[in-house]
Amino acid sequence: MTSTASLTHTFQTDVREYTVPATSPVPGLLVYQIPDEVEPLSALRWSVGHHSGLLIASAMYEDDAIRGAKKIADLADWTAPAHELRAVVDTDEVYKQVAWVGCENPAYT
Repeated sequence: MTSTASLTHTFQTDVREYTVPATSPVPGLLVYQIPDEVEPLSALRWSVGHHSGLLIASAMYEDDAIRGAKKIADLADWTAPAHELRAVVDTDEVYKQVAWVGCENPAYT
């Protein structure tokens, strides 16, 4: 179920913490646009993030980020805490799946 309610997502960069509007296309996952001052040269302005604040994938377009979240929906219970997911999620499979819908591993952006 996609949430259209007004949500926010807080994430930390090397410089500061940001709180931005977000949607939740998958329980536990959020899609949000990064502010212009964060990675200003990057064309990947949309992110798929875990509710804990961790970045999962980056995309050029909001629709790609939403499709990325939906593509990995069945790989884990994304509502679980990040430390629990680290023990059970196959990150190679996550990045293989999101690549099919125009998302990238944020480590490569």
